[in-house]
Amino acid sequence: MSLTQRFTARRARAALVTTVAAGAGVAGMLGMSGIAQASTAGHVPPGWVVIDTCTGVSGNVTYSPGLEKKNRSVQAVLTGTTSGCSDIFNGAISGTGTITAVMSGTANANAENFSGTFTINWPAGSGFNPSNGNLTVTEANGLETVSGSVTSGFDTGTALAWQYVITGHTGRTGTKKGITAQTYTNTQSLNLSRNEG
Repeated sequence: MSLTQRFTARRARAALVTTVAAGAGVAGMLGMSGIAQASTAGHVPPGWVVIDTCTGVSGNVTYSPGLEKKNRSVQAVLTGTTSGCSDIFNGAISGTGTITAVMSGTANANAENFSGTFTINWPAGSGFNPSNGNLTVTEANGLETVSGSVTSGFDTGTALAWQYVITGHTGRTGTKKGITAQTYTNTQSLNLSRNEG
């Protein structure tokens, strides 16, 4: 479904867009700095438009078994709170939402390669249904990069992208349990984008 068709489907809402421009052009018309930031950061390729964004994401990740110095198979559960959310059609969304991801893969205390499923619960005031999909999380030089796609619910067919860094942990390597949990905060907005190119 094109951006214009999505606009028509949502015309009962307050219309913020009367013409469609690509990428940061839309951000300029709407005054949504998160969209412009995502475009310049390289996470929204030419022809892609950010439909929904949250500028703040923080929470924790739990691991079973705990992370050690050497690679091992690990199950991980990521939970977080989203804030500063905006929608291309309705602008800023007050309140906070949540994100949850259930993942598995190979990981150690310094690197990971996970895949799994996620659910974004949007702030209650948005009226949006949850967004569900698949994602991957990889780490390089301490930066966690999340990518994926929404497969059901609100914004089906959009691409997910955001980044975060670890801010703390529970446990340590070389012990019976290893590192069992980490806290994180985002360095790049959580963006759901659609290819309109």
